[in-house]
Amino acid sequence: MSTYSQENGFDQTSRSFWEIGQYQRTVKRMENGHKLSNELILLIQERSDIEKKYAKSLKHWSKRWNELIEKGAEYGTTKSAWKAVLTEADRKAELHSEIDQKLNADVMSSIKNWQKENYHKKMMSGFKETFEAEEGFKKAQKPWAKLYTKAQTAKKGYHSSVKSEKTATLQETSANGDSAISPDQVKKLHDKVEKCRQESMRTKDKYEKALDEVTTYNPRYMEDMKGQFDRTQSFERRRLEFFKETLLSVQRVLDLSVNPSFAQVYVDFHNSLQNADAEKDLKWWKNNNGTGMSMNWPVFEEYTDEMHAISSKKSKGNIGGSGGENVAIHTYRSTSEYSNQDYDQGIGDSSQSYPGYYQHSDYDFGMPADDFELDNKNPFAESLSNQEVTSTPFDDDDDDEYSPPSEIPNGGVRVRALYDYNKVEDDELSFKQGDELLKLTEEDEQGWCRGKHDGIEGLYPANYVEEI
Repeated sequence: MSTYSQENGFDQTSRSFWEIGQYQRTVKRMENGHKLSNELILLIQERSDIEKKYAKSLKHWSKRWNELIEKGAEYGTTKSAWKAVLTEADRKAELHSEIDQKLNADVMSSIKNWQKENYHKKMMSGFKETFEAEEGFKKAQKPWAKLYTKAQTAKKGYHSSVKSEKTATLQETSANGDSAISPDQVKKLHDKVEKCRQESMRTKDKYEKALDEVTTYNPRYMEDMKGQFDRTQSFERRRLEFFKETLLSVQRVLDLSVNPSFAQVYVDFHNSLQNADAEKDLKWWKNNNGTGMSMNWPVFEEYTDEMHAISSKKSKGNIGGSGGENVAIHTYRSTSEYSNQDYDQGIGDSSQSYPGYYQHSDYDFGMPADDFELDNKNPFAESLSNQEVTSTPFDDDDDDEYSPPSEIPNGGVRVRALYDYNKVEDDELSFKQGDELLKLTEEDEQGWCRGKHDGIEGLYPANYVEEI
């Protein structure tokens, strides 16, 4: 059965509001308004917690993958496209954090303030508003309840007398047909019937009079009850309208489709992905890791005295001759029309472009470009194998023997990276601009220092850092 009747709008099985004490449902409704406020606060609080956890999860995911992408093999504008996915997550996390804050600061605080203004707790229990409503209904119903109770009592007395009259009449009728019953007994039964008939008439008059009194008072009763009921309706109307406005506020906070910041996230996301350029990345790789790189091609040189001072050094990038021939290295730069600088300006990534340093290749000695470009006045020999040269034709000269860079006392000094550096060989360190390192040795002849970063010892270019 439906809760509400289509004809009159209330459950046909429930007792009428006009009956004694049935106004309690309306009073209870007022008290329920306070409970519903608490439940609405709880509902919004749980949604707020969900938004907060979602934002936190997005940020955690973005941070973790940013580290993986930084250490990964992707490069160039495609790497930037990968990071655009993380940027979208970070910006979306900020929006959901704003939702969490607005639900807490605006919506829930508004409900609590409304609740505080409309429900005033009594010292013992309950609320002032519900107490006043109940007292109002009691006052309006009390006179009518007395008349109604009187009518119900009269009704009961009348029905009882009618029942007695009928019983006496049946007994008289039976006695008239029974010859065994004496005339005196029949007369007594007849008198009893008359007496019951008179009582029935008397209670009937009393019952009708009581009903007249109730009927006469009904309009006054209805007016008083309606006035009190209208006050509760007005109170409930304020609650319903406030709840509607509150839920609309929740909708406005949650609806990101109309938030211009949310729409801009995906406009920027799309634009960042569109900026990925395969040709640009391939050209960058060519000039930084492929055929576009500069190379120091070996050329034959006769022995000179200057070569003696260089060939015996043992350091990072140490070089020397092999066999009976000595060679010197000359620097030749790439003639490619696409330079590293073009790429750096294109995507703003300086991780592969090091100011003042020559770009590594498989045969890079890791020294500054200015020092590495030699002319005929200062030639030196090179072994193109991957093994370190341990001897030269001049090893018998003790006065030029290599001495390692001196160690820094007190465990080293702190330095800060000025540029990004990605190691090329296993004995080198990788670091990002702004990272702190511990410098363990002074700079050697080739411009390298030994240091420690994240617990790992290795070599790094000296002019990539500054002392803190």
